[in-house]
Amino acid sequence: MDFFFRIFIVMESWKKFAETLELTRELEDMYFKIREIFQREGWTQKDVERPPYYPNDLMVLHSKFQQLVRETDRTIRDYGFDVDGQEVSHYIIKKLSHIDDITPLRKKDADY
Repeated sequence: MDFFFRIFIVMESWKKFAETLELTRELEDMYFKIREIFQREGWTQKDVERPPYYPNDLMVLHSKFQQLVRETDRTIRDYGFDVDGQEVSHYIIKKLSHIDDITPLRKKDADY
């Protein structure tokens, strides 16, 4: 039992590290801007999954966003945390999910 408790503590320590350094802050700001573009374009969730076109400002932010995700993952590993990249991705997605709530997309065949 002690072994599993230590594994849990190690797993959670990298998240505490990320929180303390606010590693996702810039990602959150950028994701908010991306969601605003989706709103501006009047897109639904289906449109986001398969964009009908790619606005230039969206492409610029998307490129920067992907780079920031890689940098966040690299920073966590550079500080010696043995964490799976997919685990970091899930953490980032969870951190960004509140932004979806405050930037709702257009419902299919309806107004906001």
